[in-house]
Amino acid sequence: MKKLFTYSFMAAITLLLSCRDESLDPNKPWEPGVHGWGVFDGVAEAGKANIAANARNFPLTGQDNSKIDFKIRWVSLDNKLTVSKIAIKVDMIESYTDPDGNPKTVALGGGGRVVKTIDAPAANRQWNNFSITPAEIYNLYKDATVKYDKVNAVKVFENPARPRPAGARLQGPLVVGGKTVANADAFLVTWELTTSDGLVFRVWNEDSICLDPTPVSQANANCRLSFTVR
Repeated sequence: MKKLFTYSFMAAITLLLSCRDESLDPNKPWEPGVHGWGVFDGVAEAGKANIAANARNFPLTGQDNSKIDFKIRWVSLDNKLTVSKIAIKVDMIESYTDPDGNPKTVALGGGGRVVKTIDAPAANRQWNNFSITPAEIYNLYKDATVKYDKVNAVKVFENPARPRPAGARLQGPLVVGGKTVANADAFLVTWELTTSDGLVFRVWNEDSICLDPTPVSQANANCRLSFTVR
């Protein structure tokens, strides 16, 4: 009788385990993913100089003929996903002084607007080249407004309190009496990766993937590049 009970108990446990709902398992297997590695093109890689802030900047003058060159690649560590499109975004950071004399900054794009797309990116770990011009940023943000006086919305490029210099849509720091009262226009470039099966990867795992120290021949990932006007 004791043996019969033991066998029946073991059979019951086996049946329960075989009928377990795997969807309720809190320990989900890792899903495949992709990440990007964007750099300033033409900047030496030593010490990660090619991803340093302001490694390249727009000039104060001659902006109509200027551009900043970049390159980006996508990486799939397990080769399970393929990126079919890369959307390049840029956010413009406007600096000003409010009516109370406080320095303020505002991100005009709310996280960035698409400045261009790479519709047929090169294969895994292969570079894709692109450039960003002052004219492209101007066209993205020419209708953006800021309430500099906390009341009235004024177009950034038509602000009478800080007129744009002739022949330059984007401006450097505002210096009054030898003191900088407003910083130069600043820009933040990010990217969005879309895979062939419709998955979309944006900025994720800020504490690691954005500052991955892995050598270039391995994973290498980052999330943004920043530059200004000088």
